[in-house]
Amino acid sequence: MNMAQGLALFFSLYREREGEGAEVAFPYSEEAWTALHTDSSADVLGRFHVFASLQPGKVAGRAFNVVDGEAFAWKELWPRLAAYFGLIGTGPGAGGQGSVKNYVHGRKGECEGWVARRGLVSGALEGTGFEFVDDVMSIPIRRDYDSSSRKEVGFMEERDPFDGYRIAFDEMRAARIIP
Repeated sequence: MNMAQGLALFFSLYREREGEGAEVAFPYSEEAWTALHTDSSADVLGRFHVFASLQPGKVAGRAFNVVDGEAFAWKELWPRLAAYFGLIGTGPGAGGQGSVKNYVHGRKGECEGWVARRGLVSGALEGTGFEFVDDVMSIPIRRDYDSSSRKEVGFMEERDPFDGYRIAFDEMRAARIIP
């Protein structure tokens, strides 16, 4: 259940094939492009767990949704994610490839050479749940979580959703998962 790794590998492979500055269309419907949702980055979720472990009286027996911040739509984030990889993110219907999974899996034969040429760790593409990326990104309805319970107990941390992806992408670059 890792959106960041699937997107990082997709965008990296897309740039490798299409070149820097290429347009990359959002591969799902207009409804999915505009539907509001929330994301939870691993480090914010981890910090909440540390916070909660130090507040047993406040959190005992409660359920929490921990999200990065306010609800957003892919139309706000997709162009920024693409730009991180030197690409131009566009909306659906502009020559989209249909799905992240289909794009990557349709180029499996090229991936081994790409990994070797770029000095990347092997196995990352095979171990990535691209189906999860497709399933989550193609949801055509609003699916944001109410995170007021975390604020009620004093966990106020929020961030721009792009920052969670950027941090993960930077770490993947350092680990040679992506170039």
